[in-house]
Amino acid sequence: MRRLLALALVVSAAGVVTGCSGVDVQEAQGILDQSTTAMADVKSVSFAMRMWTSGGPAGTDFTLLMHGGGYQKGKRAGESYATLNSSDAPGLGAMTIVIRHNVLYVKAGGSWSRVPAPANQAAADPLAGFDITRYVADVRVEAGVIVGGEPMDRIAGVIDTSAALSGILGTLGGTGASGLGNASDVLGDIRAVLYVSQTTHLPMRTLIDMPMRIADQTIVMHVDLVITGVNRPVAIPSVG
Repeated sequence: MRRLLALALVVSAAGVVTGCSGVDVQEAQGILDQSTTAMADVKSVSFAMRMWTSGGPAGTDFTLLMHGGGYQKGKRAGESYATLNSSDAPGLGAMTIVIRHNVLYVKAGGSWSRVPAPANQAAADPLAGFDITRYVADVRVEAGVIVGGEPMDRIAGVIDTSAALSGILGTLGGTGASGLGNASDVLGDIRAVLYVSQTTHLPMRTLIDMPMRIADQTIVMHVDLVITGVNRPVAIPSVG
């Protein structure tokens, strides 16, 4: 759960880079510094996410719904879950993932399976040190946007996907990344928007659009990630 939130927030926060300059970037840096501090104090968080495609051939677009949450502080720190559901994504259906005591549990097809989580997370993630913020082409900040009756700061950025993929290839040293070179011909620049509460400084909503050029058609993958609860009890499903 924490990795999912972190990924979306890193993509959205990518406007804070040395390659960009100006008032908007400085303002975004300050907002995101406050947001990082606020998130570090959160004990538990819940989220909901919707991912869908548009622009594909008739009958190929799909929608994936996800909700979950977990604890990052206290005696239950590290416990989390996510439930995925899709009625129109072939072969997916419903799935629940639970992490408890460094063990990953997956429920698919009505039964649970258990997979030990890697002890060394950095070794398990070869891109742990990859800095996507170096590849931002643009950033804009709009203060005081009202969302759900609450004033928020809106940070928008555009990621140069082709350059980012080249950077990933360099980080991996070519190992296990043979398909990434061709991916830059398919993926367009990613556009991301982050809404940060002016009251709590928490990143309450993340929007991502990722265009893909496939068979002379532009298909767009959309992601809408919302924080639905903070410092509230999280009902993590029992396993087994």
